[in-house]
Parts: sequence; C-alpha cells; structure tokens
Amino acid sequence: MNDRLDQLVEQLAASPTDRSLDDLQAQVSRGVAKRTVRLRTAAALAPVRVASIGLALAIGVAAGGLAAASSAAAPKPSGAFTVAAALAPSTLLDRGQ
Repeated sequence: MNDRLDQLVEQLAASPTDRSLDDLQAQVSRGVAKRTVRLRTAAALAPVRVASIGLALAIGVAAGGLAAASSAAAPKPSGAFTVAAALAPSTLLDRGQ
C-alpha cells in the first residue's frame, strides 16, 4: 500500500502544473484589496443603516399608535349580530351559573 502511494506521489511531482503560478501573488493581493474596499464601504454605510432602521421603527410606532388611538375612540357598533351584544343568548345563559 505504501509503495503504491509513493508511486502516485512521484507521478504527481513529475507532472506539470495545470496552471501557471507566476501571477498568484498578484491575484491574491488584488483579492485582498477588493475585500478591504468592500469592508470599508460597508463600515462607512453602517450609520446610514442604523438611522434607516431607527426611522422605520419610529414611523411604525407612530402609525401603530395612531391606529390604536383611532380604533379606541371609534364608537362601537351595537346590534343583534355584533360580538359585544349585551343580550346575546350566550351572555344570558352564562349569567345563570
């Protein structure tokens, strides 16, 4: 088993590379530089993201508060088929117990 593995490693060492490694360092450096630029851009835009989230939260709270206030101030309909009818059979039956 070891002899076979040694033969395969020797064959691999003797074979030519599948691509040129001359420009490898320059390619790695360009990739690192691009990543650095992206990270700096993201860090510069972080306050804008936080501000937009805060603004969206404030708008949502304001709209929700207005909707809650308007629904609380609205008159409740009363009728035979409403949920809060005082003379509904279920409320009359429940009082007897």
